[in-house]
Order: sequence, then structure tokens, then C-alpha cells
Amino acid sequence: MKFEKIYIELSDICGLNCSFCPSQKGVRGVMSIKDFEHIASKLAKKARIYTFHLLGDPLLVPNLKAYIEIASLYDMALELTTSGFYLNEKKQNLLLTSKNIRQINISLTSFFEQKKLDFQSYIKPILKLLNTHIQNKNINFINLRLWNLDHNFCSPKQNKEIYEFLEQNFKLKLDLNAQKNRLASKIFLHLDKRFEWASLENKNSHTQGSCHAFTKQLGVLSNGKLVPCCMDTKAELSLGSLFECSLDELLNTQRAIKMKEGFKKGILVEKLCQKCEFHQTKVKS
Repeated sequence: MKFEKIYIELSDICGLNCSFCPSQKGVRGVMSIKDFEHIASKLAKKARIYTFHLLGDPLLVPNLKAYIEIASLYDMALELTTSGFYLNEKKQNLLLTSKNIRQINISLTSFFEQKKLDFQSYIKPILKLLNTHIQNKNINFINLRLWNLDHNFCSPKQNKEIYEFLEQNFKLKLDLNAQKNRLASKIFLHLDKRFEWASLENKNSHTQGSCHAFTKQLGVLSNGKLVPCCMDTKAELSLGSLFECSLDELLNTQRAIKMKEGFKKGILVEKLCQKCEFHQTKVKS
């Protein structure tokens, strides 16, 4: 079976403390290069695309180039998600010249969650990345993400500065009712509603529903634990360790089988799944 996407967390360290990402950071630390190669060997050819993210910002990982090169050796097409705070010239060049990076996601929402930089200081390296991408006619995609809209798909006032900046620099008028706006060739602004991360502490609970876990996605935390989806940042649904078992062994554990059978029947068997709102927003979009 080939998955649409496998999330591989190189690190759970991001250097920020965003309210929309409540999980505690810096608990597991960085996956070593040796451990990553072990994981890559087990997951090669198992997914269409691999992303260096569950928690953490991959641009903070020391020697990120080595991880990207290993992924290339295993023919792993990559998607990288970053807050945009660590886009120095060296990292910009790495992102734009690594041929196995298919997509770069920049979470612009992260800007509103900090007091480190003013808007111009934050957006300047991002704009340079975009302009270099355009000049070089890069084939990978860049998505600028603003996932902070309300349930009616209305933008908060704080987004206005970003909208005006993009309209001015790309000489266009944004359609704020559209989920995706094309800014330039292979560069998009992606708008979406804010959602609650899966947590056992969430008040809402439901036993009926389904999920892309096991059919379209899997996740591997930086300590090697296999989880069924990108929402399980605390390994509460851990199926075991890929450092100790093969992927097939973990996917055939009783816990995995019960979850998969439940999803097929529209039943959420795990408590974390019953508390998750993700399937009601992103999965349907």
C-alpha cells in the first residue's frame, strides 16, 4: 500500500510558542542523521510525498542539507513546512536548489504569535525567497498559509497588512472568499479556517466519523514512534517504534487494525479520535 503523505518529524523544536499549536515543544529533540537514514530505509517508496513536520521547524535542524540528501538517495519527494522565521540566505538557497523538495509551506499565521520581529523584518526574507523562486523559474511550489479565519471564513483584522503587502508586491487583487489565490507561477496564498488540535482535553466528543489515517497518511515522531496521523503530536495513539519494528509489523498491531476497521465503518474507536475536530475541517476541504 502506498500512502499519499508520510509525516516525518525531524525535531519538535520550533523556537516559537503559538496559541494555535498548543503541544509542548522540545520534548523529543532532534532525530539524528543516523536514525533518519534508518527511518528512510524503512519508508522508502511507501508514500507519494514526505514532509519533515509534525511539530517543530525543520529549518532549525542542524545540517538539514544532510537529511535532504539522504531523502534524495531514497527517492523521497519532500514537503517542508516552516514558520518563516529562519529563512537566512543559506537556507533559502538550500530550499530552492534541492531538487527533491516539491513544496514549501510558510505559516504566515506564526507572525501574529510573536514579538521578535516587526512585519517588515519578518516578511523581507520571505519576499526574497519568492522573488528568487520566480527569477529562477523553480519547479517546486510555495504555499503561504493563513489558517486563522473564523468559522464563516472571515479574516481577522490583523491579516490586512499581509493582504495589502501581497497585493502591492504581486500587483493583483486577492479574492478573500477563495481558499487559494495564485500570486505568481507556482506560488499561492492559501486561506483556511482555524481549527482545534486534537486533545483529550477538548470538550467536544463524537463517536462517529472517519479519517485519512492509514489510507492517506501516517506520522513518525522524532523518537521513532509511529502514529496514525499528523494530529497525534503526543504519541497517544502510538503503534510502536520504527527503530524496533518494521512498518508492516506496526500496521498489523491490534490497535492499528481496530482503528482502521472503525474508520471503514464510520466509527471512532480511540478517545483522541473522538476529541479530534480535524476531520470536520481540513479532511473535507
